[in-house]
Amino acid sequence: MRKLLLSLSLIMIIGTAGAQQLHFMSQYLQHNPMYNPAAAGIAQKSSIGVSYRNMWTTFPGNPRTYMVYGDFQLKGLQSGISSYVYRDETGPTSRTGAQLGYSYHVNSRDNKSRLGIGLELRGLQYALDKVKLQSTLGADPALAGAANKFAIDAGAGVYWTNDKLSVGIAASQLIQSKLQLADVPNIATRGRLYRHYNMTASYRIQTGDDIFLIPNAMVRVIENSPTEYDFGTRLDYQDKIWWSINWRVKQSWSLQAGFKILNNIRASYSYDYYNAPIGIFNGGSGAHEVGIQFDLKNNQK
Repeated sequence: MRKLLLSLSLIMIIGTAGAQQLHFMSQYLQHNPMYNPAAAGIAQKSSIGVSYRNMWTTFPGNPRTYMVYGDFQLKGLQSGISSYVYRDETGPTSRTGAQLGYSYHVNSRDNKSRLGIGLELRGLQYALDKVKLQSTLGADPALAGAANKFAIDAGAGVYWTNDKLSVGIAASQLIQSKLQLADVPNIATRGRLYRHYNMTASYRIQTGDDIFLIPNAMVRVIENSPTEYDFGTRLDYQDKIWWSINWRVKQSWSLQAGFKILNNIRASYSYDYYNAPIGIFNGGSGAHEVGIQFDLKNNQK
């Protein structure tokens, strides 16, 4: 029975690898350019950072994500660029990718709002560690396929902000490149990168001296997967300390906090608590996400 279950799992992995979603971070409000290339540089500052996410540590082969990123304003060119390099691991599978985004900014006549129009280029290597499976599956024909596959894809988006209200919509993996590792018979849907549509919105409400309340939301529409809805509220004090609570409908709650060090370093942490039925897999360990961001001086005129 165990061998049968592993074989079925492997067939699902190599036959529909592309159906897997792009990696997701609970602190999505800090990673607008990752979900929408049009948001690159639109915050009118430059920064670099690292993030790490670890889910369900009590479950063997639990998902882990490592990420290095940058978001840069090109003031002299009225544009911005963003870059993300990540590695996402789950059991015997891994996804190593990079994305580069470019946004052209159109300012309103009174310079109180900005519209970003962006494009992105993605590269992704999907890999299967056969060593972790051979001891159980032996010479299973499913293991005869490729150990990894590389694909290139692209996306586009628009993003508008007046520093109070911010809204954006973007589409990723528009080309839908194939990532099939093996030719598994009787599987109608071949492995490919399915399109993701991300819609985001947030609004800054001043509730006191240097105190802001920021309701925010994100909707992700993914082909051949259920639509995901995220809602959150962030409380920000002097841009130095912040707290946040987020809810992903029918999946999880997230508690987040962050603070600023030495005027240019930001540290953040979040804990996700999963609802049933997902909660039965985590043994109460949930998900932990940590990040460090460094604000850079922008010397462009």
